Amino acid sequence: MASIAEMAKEERQGCGGDSVDRALAKGIMRDGGFQNDLEYMDDNAEKLAGTQDKTTGSNKKQKQDREKEREREEQRQKQAAVRDYRVMDSILSHCTLCFKQSEQPDGSTLLTAPAHPIIALGNQVYLALPDREPMNDGHCIIAPIEHTAGSSLRCDDDVWDEIGNFMKSLIRMFAEKNQAVVFMETVIWTEPARARHCFLECIPMPVGKAQDAPAFFREAMVEAAEEWSQHRKVIDTLVRESGGGGFRNTMTAKMPYFHVWFNPKGGMAHVIENAEAFPEWFGREVVAGMLDLPPAVYRKPRRIRESQSQRRERAEEWKAQFAWDRFDWTKMLSQ
Repeated sequence: MASIAEMAKEERQGCGGDSVDRALAKGIMRDGGFQNDLEYMDDNAEKLAGTQDKTTGSNKKQKQDREKEREREEQRQKQAAVRDYRVMDSILSHCTLCFKQSEQPDGSTLLTAPAHPIIALGNQVYLALPDREPMNDGHCIIAPIEHTAGSSLRCDDDVWDEIGNFMKSLIRMFAEKNQAVVFMETVIWTEPARARHCFLECIPMPVGKAQDAPAFFREAMVEAAEEWSQHRKVIDTLVRESGGGGFRNTMTAKMPYFHVWFNPKGGMAHVIENAEAFPEWFGREVVAGMLDLPPAVYRKPRRIRESQSQRRERAEEWKAQFAWDRFDWTKMLSQ
């Protein structure tokens, strides 16, 4: 039990027992709808005791803090979206393989072809000549019309069907010249901000040389592998008779790689573990070694500066040289 001195001290500090009574009295005076019955006083105990204002103030501040955080998060998302749009717009505007779309005054959309001699145009994929000095007369590329950054594994099935159609047409065409063809894809960067428009390089070579191609590429992949590689140095991607294998079932678009097809059923791949050190001309260098071509052909070939009419002329000459019209599968699309 408190002493008289302790009770006097509590009284002076305003924390004595009847301070609760004073708080209750103040609460009653503030409550215009006060009713002098026990049920009302029990239901409004916090309000009459003066604690509700503190709770309400605390809840109000928490709500304001949450609202401010929500606004900050929305602002961060908007800024991120603007950055992503600017990065993608810059990539598309500088991409040499993209078909550019532009709005016309009449509301229509104009589709401008890339600065490559276009050989054939499918619904989703096109065949073209390089915009740099080719390795040989038949050197060409297969690319999706829509911008696809990084790996061709990101392409839908209908896109891959058309890529396969171009492969088969080229194989038949070069076979009439007693040549085979290798198809190569080099994916060094997978991030959309750094990855380039995916494409396959198609390089013909004499049939006799092509028979040795798997051995040449296998040896090059083994030599290119890191000493402590976490992946197999050479990955077989051929489709199996049992139904297994295949490029699209074996490789992933999330990792850099080099892949070579010897036919549409697959070939072999190498996972790139050190993107900074891996040469983008790796596949061309292997082919150059097989065909006894100089380094200038595969390392940094000269860019061809030509007008639209010159590109059209170069494409027509290529088609005439290899009788492409006889093998062009895209003619079926207009029937």
